[in-house]
Amino acid sequence: MIPIESTIEDKQTQFASLSDQLEQEDFHLGGGYTYDHGYFDKPLDWEEEHGNRYFLRIPVFGVQGDIGDPDTLVRIGKPFVIKHEFRTDESRDPAGDSGVFSGMMNQFTTPIPAEDHPIDQKWIDRAKEIVHRVEELPL
Repeated sequence: MIPIESTIEDKQTQFASLSDQLEQEDFHLGGGYTYDHGYFDKPLDWEEEHGNRYFLRIPVFGVQGDIGDPDTLVRIGKPFVIKHEFRTDESRDPAGDSGVFSGMMNQFTTPIPAEDHPIDQKWIDRAKEIVHRVEELPL
């Protein structure tokens, strides 16, 4: 996990407004969100044939209300880059047969540990460019 410094950290806004704006930038709220927090994810390696492994993740925390409710006031956390690889060999992970798409939607799919595999600078640079664009949105 590589944190990205940003002016959006700690901003508060309505969930519906934030969600609409981030979806226009191809972010998606992960399916494993809870009532008090969630993550908007954007793949960084969209042109790769292997499926997505590198993501820019923007955390959100419910201040008043529940995540997913359009009227909820949310606080934006520090964006970060994550490398997330999924097992697809059924002998190692029986739930892995649905592949990367399911893993992208389910934040609780078992990842392959990536600690020993550093994140290439090109993904960090791409994430910084995207965060800069998000900073320019009227959050």
